Amino acid sequence: MIIQIVLLAVAAVLLLLFIRNWNSVQTRALKRLAFLGFIIIVVIAVLRPDWVDWLAHKVGVGRGTDLVLYALAIAFVFVSVNTYFRLKTQEARFTELARAIAVRDATEVNAERFGVRQR
Repeated sequence: MIIQIVLLAVAAVLLLLFIRNWNSVQTRALKRLAFLGFIIIVVIAVLRPDWVDWLAHKVGVGRGTDLVLYALAIAFVFVSVNTYFRLKTQEARFTELARAIAVRDATEVNAERFGVRQR
């Protein structure tokens, strides 16, 4: 089946792209373009469901509904990987912030304790 090859290739490319450099400018732009493309495809699928059936038959899927399900599965993986990396980055930033605050507070406490003026 053609659809299996296409779906596996898309999943592999998305996974590699987001693991390697998920927060680069090009990747963020690609995510926005992919979202825009997804919205356009959704609008077309709603307005012309017969086109989805036609495309499904061309790529070897029995029904257009199944093709939509496969596309949503890929979109779900994309969103899940993107969310995971965003949360991982946010957690790292919170850790850095907590360390900076702890160092600053410790420095202020020691300065007050020993009567040292800070700049």
